[in-house]
Amino acid sequence: MKNSDAIRLKRVIESDRMSLTGESAELIIGDLKQVLLEYFSITEKPSLSVNVKDGQYLVTVRFKADALKTFSKIL
Repeated sequence: MKNSDAIRLKRVIESDRMSLTGESAELIIGDLKQVLLEYFSITEKPSLSVNVKDGQYLVTVRFKADALKTFSKIL
């Protein structure tokens, strides 16, 4: 097996392992939104992006807010 074939196979396996369905992503977004609402006044639904690179997940959450909520010191 050539090195390029091994790299391609590794990427396919990583992609299959990730298998984040639309339903799963919506559940995660819903959970994140509840936490974010404790700290921010959110103006639009958060979005989620999950990518695999070199065996690690790169997770990006994006949202817009028009204010940071006041919160007390966490003990």
